[in-house]
Amino acid sequence: MKDRNPIKSRIFFTMLALTLMPALICIPQGHTQSANTTLKLAIIPHRSTMGNEHAYGMLIEALEQETGITFQWTGSKTYDDVIRKIGTRQADIGYVGAFAYVEARERYGVKLIARTYGKNRRESYYSMIITRAEADIHALEDLKGKSFVFNDPKSTSGFLFPMVGLKKAGLSLSDFSEVRHVTRHANSLLAVYNQHVDAGAISSTAKEKVDIDFNQIKILWQSAPIYRGPWIVNQNLPDEQFDRIQKALFKISRSPDADTIFGDLGTKGFIKGRDSDYDNIREVRKLMHELSSSP
Repeated sequence: MKDRNPIKSRIFFTMLALTLMPALICIPQGHTQSANTTLKLAIIPHRSTMGNEHAYGMLIEALEQETGITFQWTGSKTYDDVIRKIGTRQADIGYVGAFAYVEARERYGVKLIARTYGKNRRESYYSMIITRAEADIHALEDLKGKSFVFNDPKSTSGFLFPMVGLKKAGLSLSDFSEVRHVTRHANSLLAVYNQHVDAGAISSTAKEKVDIDFNQIKILWQSAPIYRGPWIVNQNLPDEQFDRIQKALFKISRSPDADTIFGDLGTKGFIKGRDSDYDNIREVRKLMHELSSSP
């Protein structure tokens, strides 16, 4: 049937358009494009998989709210597992140590999305070799014939830096009576504290994660400052998603709720980083190879 009143029809459709327009304008365009995007997340095993999911839960929730992207956890048992997963697109984004980043950059061309900082905005930490305060061990040379605990072989402060320190002191792995590896710096610290081993390598941040009397620990050696571990992404992550996630990480770090969001983490926020920030890792890694190949 023909419309007998075209003026009324035009008025009706004009009013309908005006009614719907604010709703259309208010839809966040960036979020709409990625409303169904799911990215896989992998984090070095400084806790159990369940422990990481709990500790990072509020941060990931805030990141999802800011970006409109869903993040799905991917468990990993070793540092190398995280490197491989992000490098081969089994995971899209994750947190690694400084040494692991250098390896992942070389092997897979991963991109650094942000550096982390700790309490009081500390951007760096140290590698340490420790023993019990009462032990008759006063220098690295005294460790010959003793038992020793390292962290993961891809750990910056738990293996790479202390290994170079030991080699400079003339020690190799064969000089120890026993060598152990654990997955967490806190476990290395506890192994020494509880006298399960004579000495060990830890991150300076380990003492913040366990409730012990650190006065019972003697520091035999300490490295130069090391930038805290970065968050990285697979090299094929679209630039639009990279930028959105990066901006969200910085915004969350400035949030009034940041103390709560980062409450259970050693990480307390994010800042922009450069690949060259980790050149000292490359130098130490090169030195370790040179020391290992020398007679």
